[in-house]
Amino acid sequence: MKKTHWALKIDTPPFYCYPLRPGVTFTYMGVKVDKTARVYKDDGSLFENLFAAGEIMAGNILTQGYVAGFGMSIGTVFGRLAGENAVKVMKGLK
Repeated sequence: MKKTHWALKIDTPPFYCYPLRPGVTFTYMGVKVDKTARVYKDDGSLFENLFAAGEIMAGNILTQGYVAGFGMSIGTVFGRLAGENAVKVMKGLK
């Protein structure tokens, strides 16, 4: 059968094989966080000392779809917030 469009036959050596593993871009909706990056519990209250940033909470920020690279922005902004607020909790400054 003749190939059409852009498809090309793979019939000339050398052939190479590379192992591949699936990855998760982000969890569907992930965890819910407040404006200080603290994680909400199932009952709606907040964990005292659990913070999240980046892809684990991106779905709750983005809701529908995303722009490539936006997860890095979320990681940067919420990573800083999470870090600063985690230090405050550890120092008892809440």
